[in-house]
Amino acid sequence: ISQVDKALAAFCVAQHKPVVLVGNKIDLAPTIDLPKWDAYIKQQLPGLDHAPVVFLSAKEGMNVDGMLELLFELREQTRIEMPTSKLNKVLQEAKERLMPSSGGHFPKLFYGTQTGTEPLSLLVFVNEPRLFRGQYERYLTQVLRDAFGCQEVPIKVVWKRREKVVLGDS
Repeated sequence: ISQVDKALAAFCVAQHKPVVLVGNKIDLAPTIDLPKWDAYIKQQLPGLDHAPVVFLSAKEGMNVDGMLELLFELREQTRIEMPTSKLNKVLQEAKERLMPSSGGHFPKLFYGTQTGTEPLSLLVFVNEPRLFRGQYERYLTQVLRDAFGCQEVPIKVVWKRREKVVLGDS
């Protein structure tokens, strides 16, 4: 996997684009260990661990139709609607199973709402956004993918600080 491949993968991750990773010329390597290659590709392209890998032979037409069907499936996954009530139930259950490491702070996840599709986009209100980025965000997006049947597409999460509401004396 070249540096160009890695740069292109990083761009797709940053832009929350669905990706199909394609290995061509499989007809030239009939005894190849496909699960080993799948693991290698995902290890080399961080952030695309959810992306499907397809091995095909364009010359022989082997698995080309399957890859094209997969493209349409990914498009459908990017159009999934996440009802707010179910989304918040999934978020709360995920938080109960695993809280982000806080470094002495108390992370609070209040609620979330879907803000768009293509890419799937969420706005999640928390007390301190920095506590939810990185590893916890990866955990949470995987939980959401599993819960909503969109395992092979990215989910864009925007963390927003929910300001405290202070009731006045007026």
